Amino acid sequence: MQTPEFNEDWFNPNADLPYGVEPNEVRTAIKEFYDFYDDLNRFLMREDHGRIETVLRANNALSDFIGNVATEELAQASDALIINQKQDGFPDILPVDNEEYAEQDYEVHHGTEGIETKCSKSNGGWQAHNNEEAWFVVFRYQRGNPEADLQDMEPIRLVQVLAGSLNEDDWSHSGRSEDSRRTITSSIISSGMYKLRSNPIYEDPEAITGRGEELIEYKQRHASFDPKFADNHPEYVTEQTELGEARE
Repeated sequence: MQTPEFNEDWFNPNADLPYGVEPNEVRTAIKEFYDFYDDLNRFLMREDHGRIETVLRANNALSDFIGNVATEELAQASDALIINQKQDGFPDILPVDNEEYAEQDYEVHHGTEGIETKCSKSNGGWQAHNNEEAWFVVFRYQRGNPEADLQDMEPIRLVQVLAGSLNEDDWSHSGRSEDSRRTITSSIISSGMYKLRSNPIYEDPEAITGRGEELIEYKQRHASFDPKFADNHPEYVTEQTELGEARE
């Protein structure tokens, strides 16, 4: 069975994060998620239960699993963070040095400080229930072919971990009529997507998406921390990034 591996070339040590959180703590969280995922799948396979990808067949269930574990690992990796103790509270992760949160034992229904996380296979269009103003961390993943043999199936891989501070103007809200039962949603629009894509913490260059000058900008930024990408794509190396020396 294949084991997911953290790719050091895809890690951006200069990513911007709030509340004293360090990019290396996100690095630790990704590695811990991979270890947990691998241990779980080896147990499931040993007991002839399949894989977590085949147990959780629906994409939203698998995304929830990945997002929940990655969120827990991030909170555990950073001394500056703690999981919101209220189920479905907002945001998902809270800064430990917030006195108001501490007085509530970090059980917060809707707070103004913290990090909300999202997890998706999609390269955009991420949603929430409201136009939220907060720091967001998005875990984007790829999974193996569900029709492949269980032993040969490629493991889940995180292909982008993006962070950005979004405000209410970075969302498009979709309401509903009085007779509708459709879930009310808000979707991140282009301004919010630009903020997130401009601040990758971990990124497979094949996962970079965008259009026109913005796409060029994203690739130039990626070349600033991924030496292999910079060597293979000198057209994206800027004056601030010397070829072959993207990381000391």
